[in-house]
Amino acid sequence: MKVVYLALLVLVSSCTTAPAEPNKRLAGNICEYSQWLSISEEGNQVFIEIHNPDDSSNVYRLRIPNFSSNSLSGSYDIDKPINKMACLSSTHIGMLSELGLQNHIVAVSNLKYVYDSKVKKNNPIVLGEEQSVSIEKILNSKAEVIVYSAFSSSFSKEKVLNKLGILCIPNFDWRELHPLGRAEWILLFGYLTGHQEEAKIKFNEIKAHYSEIKTKINGSNPKRILSGNMTGDYWYAPAGNSYHAQLLKDAGLNYVFSEDPGTGSLAYSFEKILGMSSEIDLWLNPGFKTKKEILQAFPKSKLLPIIAKSSLFCYSHNANKYWEQSACRPDLILSDYSELNNGSNLDESKLVFYKKVQ
Repeated sequence: MKVVYLALLVLVSSCTTAPAEPNKRLAGNICEYSQWLSISEEGNQVFIEIHNPDDSSNVYRLRIPNFSSNSLSGSYDIDKPINKMACLSSTHIGMLSELGLQNHIVAVSNLKYVYDSKVKKNNPIVLGEEQSVSIEKILNSKAEVIVYSAFSSSFSKEKVLNKLGILCIPNFDWRELHPLGRAEWILLFGYLTGHQEEAKIKFNEIKAHYSEIKTKINGSNPKRILSGNMTGDYWYAPAGNSYHAQLLKDAGLNYVFSEDPGTGSLAYSFEKILGMSSEIDLWLNPGFKTKKEILQAFPKSKLLPIIAKSSLFCYSHNANKYWEQSACRPDLILSDYSELNNGSNLDESKLVFYKKVQ
């Protein structure tokens, strides 16, 4: 349940205020899809800007050497490639793992929610939740950099850690509106570690695969789908301008709330969902592995025709894998969704993250 709650927290917090308009981007910015990350190479140096989605005047800036260059003279925020990093979000772990840099991860929030076997085997120091991390544990980990998600817009230990020479870098991949915008944050990890060329290659592979899948999708007879579930008195679902809604659109699925504006989540009454329930072909992300668990958590769900009539699919059978890899690999989610659009003809063996809720 904790994973479901954290996912919901991200959705709700991301729709409490309208995103700020990004400032003018760096000249020569190589980021194609990201709204909040800019990276520019100028000779032997690299400029990185991370824009706060809720405050256009709040921009985190880094000037680092171009580690692929032979000449690294000058004064920079980071003088050498980062080899030891504390990652306070699953997505950060996933991006470093995608680059084969699991050994760079020396500290995490909670090892229980780590999926990558190499990271777990390395037994990184456990720091706890983002706002209550232990300074002592961070020092023991010998982390040179902490990457955090800024769910509450600030990092409480940042000033102290900066004085100790440990950089605290915000990451807003969870606020991106395009799936490839989220994946593009792999470039940040590439540049910080001196593996920027590998990161560029990896992102271009992801982008090409995403485009290939999208091109092959037959959207002539799309399945009508609902996403989300009941939490408390409301049904939470991705808003029509969110990255999740974009994924569903690119997969050729007919998402019932695709025209409902917003970039985070929508909150609707159970009665509204009940009224449209009989028209649903596919229910995505109910948050549980079985229908029995859904009914136990939300007894009123027994009134929904989709429980018996529709197909239900979720990533809950291996949520750690989903949260760690999905941000960096939207192409694999798109592949899953396009397969789900095949209805009764789908091949479940081809699904990467999703599994049928029985």
